[in-house]
Amino acid sequence: MAPSLSLKEFLNYIKAFNAKDYAAQHEFYDKDVTLTIPDPEIGTLVGSKGIMDHYSIVHADANETVVPMIAMFNGNRIFFSMEAYFFYLRATENAVHSHKVKPGDVIRVKVWALYDMKNGKMAKIVCNALGDELLGQINVDDAIQESWSRVDDNIKAAWTD
Repeated sequence: MAPSLSLKEFLNYIKAFNAKDYAAQHEFYDKDVTLTIPDPEIGTLVGSKGIMDHYSIVHADANETVVPMIAMFNGNRIFFSMEAYFFYLRATENAVHSHKVKPGDVIRVKVWALYDMKNGKMAKIVCNALGDELLGQINVDDAIQESWSRVDDNIKAAWTD
């Protein structure tokens, strides 16, 4: 069975997320989408509004960049591994995974996710944490580039097409 999305289309979703182009990002979602976040204090977000409500709070405190490490497609399922970097713009006692941060701190979260597709749209997304690290006051661009050095070659090729 052919995949619901091509690798290029999926990466366009990631690019929209990184650009905070929420309208483009949410075009990929089914109207009843659910997104389970790997932070036990958050749980499952329901619908586009639930996702927006969560990320508007997160992105008010931090710039988030997702580095797509690997993606595998099997019909209506997508397996995706990523490294997400959160560069904090202001201090908070409740950063991702309950870290306490000050401005300029960086957190890296390694995640794998399973996407269930319905009629070509993302209907159910379950993210699972592989680990999170408070990296402190580092150059986030250098850390992102280091992650990109380990990205699957198919993703690198499709990202730049």
